Amino acid sequence: MLTDTWCRVNVNRAKRAKQGRREETFDDLIELSRKNCFFCPENIDKATPKFPPEISKEGRIKLGETTVFPNLFPFAKYHAMATITEEHYQDLEEFTKGQIEDTISASIDYFKRIDALGAKYFSLSWNHLLPSGASIIHPHVQLIGDEIPTHTTDTYLKASEKYHKENSENYWHRLVKDEERLGERFVGRIGRIAWISSFAPLGNNEISMVFEEGSSLLDLAQKDVSDISEGLQRMLKGYSIMGKTSFNFTMYSGLTNMKDFCLNAKIITRPNLQKYYTADTGFMETLHQERIVESLPESLAAEIKKFF
Repeated sequence: MLTDTWCRVNVNRAKRAKQGRREETFDDLIELSRKNCFFCPENIDKATPKFPPEISKEGRIKLGETTVFPNLFPFAKYHAMATITEEHYQDLEEFTKGQIEDTISASIDYFKRIDALGAKYFSLSWNHLLPSGASIIHPHVQLIGDEIPTHTTDTYLKASEKYHKENSENYWHRLVKDEERLGERFVGRIGRIAWISSFAPLGNNEISMVFEEGSSLLDLAQKDVSDISEGLQRMLKGYSIMGKTSFNFTMYSGLTNMKDFCLNAKIITRPNLQKYYTADTGFMETLHQERIVESLPESLAAEIKKFF
């Protein structure tokens, strides 16, 4: 490989249901997509798949309004979905701390179960509305567990290790300390989590979260989950006041108890939903720098050869 460029191929992903239709207004789209929505409470147990018994004897993981279940179109060894609310649609300021906290808690429960099966690197990611790459309007997060990290996580892990060796300190601790001292980009702190406006963002209106006392999602105590949830609720309220409606969020998780890396996250805004606007890039493309591709190179070559 000449360059360090990664992608993931899943040809079945092209078959997934998509709740965006060009001719409807936003209100119409919400109402039309509500009909027979897989994630609404009256359908979720009938329309979504179940985990194998080694992950969940009940088939799904439930907590509050959250239900965790396998992704029908996975692009990782372990790939699940988790609903955030039983409501089909909520404005950003309507998400409660409790809804977010239950979703993160249920997700960590899932990660602990697949950790026992060999997954070591995890990400919790949220595509909100169609411009963020979401195909389903009903609020949900994507949970990925694998034996190797995503491209961006791998980049951060290697760079953090290098920085630690060269400077004998944790880069993320230094980042928080310097940003808090400078004050220009430091947003605030809730418990052990610092929120910072990124110096070199990957997207618009990017805010980074740094958890200073752990390196993995598995290192979070319930108080930390509560604090992250409060921070996210405040972020969504802020975006709403700014007039933003769509965003990508992801968490970068290393191995547990690493000395040179801290669990961190990014959230960015995406364009507001417009009548003729959809997007084919979600959290993997924008925040993990991996393209999700729906065509096999070999199949494409065989098809295009007909014209040469």
